[in-house]
Amino acid sequence: MRLPSPLLAITRLSNALRPLCRPLREVHYVMGTLLDIAVFEEDRERGKRILRRCFQEARRLEELFSVHDEESTLSQLNRRAGLGSVEVGEELFAILQAAMRLSQGTLGAFDVTTGPLIEFWKKAGEEGRLPDELSLKEMLGRVGSFTLRLHFPGAAELTQPGMRLDLGGIGKGYAVDRMVQLLKGSGIKTAFINFGESSLYALGASPQGEAWRVLVKGMEDEWAGVLDLKDQALSASGTYGQYVEIQGRRYSHVIDPRSGLPCESPAMAIVVGSKATEAEALSTALLILGSDPGLRLLQRFPSMDGMILMTSRRMLMTSGFNRKAPFEAFKGRS
Repeated sequence: MRLPSPLLAITRLSNALRPLCRPLREVHYVMGTLLDIAVFEEDRERGKRILRRCFQEARRLEELFSVHDEESTLSQLNRRAGLGSVEVGEELFAILQAAMRLSQGTLGAFDVTTGPLIEFWKKAGEEGRLPDELSLKEMLGRVGSFTLRLHFPGAAELTQPGMRLDLGGIGKGYAVDRMVQLLKGSGIKTAFINFGESSLYALGASPQGEAWRVLVKGMEDEWAGVLDLKDQALSASGTYGQYVEIQGRRYSHVIDPRSGLPCESPAMAIVVGSKATEAEALSTALLILGSDPGLRLLQRFPSMDGMILMTSRRMLMTSGFNRKAPFEAFKGRS
């Protein structure tokens, strides 16, 4: 199995358009990746305090829904799979509600119950052999939004033994939205959040008074183009970069929860909109559904638009994408 690498659907601030005024900027390791926040505030000490609160908020959320921390609330819920309901608290309950809604809205293409499939394919890669159909069918019995029950006001139940929730496809986006709320509540009007180079938020206009210019990296280690963001979230998901290799063939880390099979066609999906939580979930769904059905599905979400890039150097987008985030493809793309 190839060691995990940073998500290759990379977006970053254009160095050529670096703000003229000096930002307060910090980078910390959170949720298994780098969280990079730049804040523009004349009172430097106040700005530093606000930055500190943002990182504290991200780490607080990590303690709630990390699958790598055995003491996290989510890990405790996973250990109780098949054993009845568990009190999970208001915040985890809220993110699970959002996940259920997005799973239903994407016809199951996005699903936080895919934990067993992720471990299943990881083990297949370590053993170097494809799983048999019977074992795959057994795993699929533990996956699907129907296996997760939410009990008001703050309890959740994993109905099948062996279930395992994984919030990796929504957690960073949820954290970004919480940090944006914190920044706005603190009176910050200009900031940029880059979480793992896959979940971004551009708060306000750039210091030059224009939209933030964001470079979009393609799949063949080239820059695909540049887009503009202002008071918007962006999420990017790719089928490449992380994979297992079995019998000389690569299988993506992105798994279709409906079939239990990894996505094999190399592609990158980008979704922009008002909320990072939805953008992150929908970029995964767009990747799994593919260009035509995925872009049609995005029409159900009025505040969201998307684009999908393929190795053939083709790109397709929703009709409103260029209105929300004007995109300029670099020479050679069509």
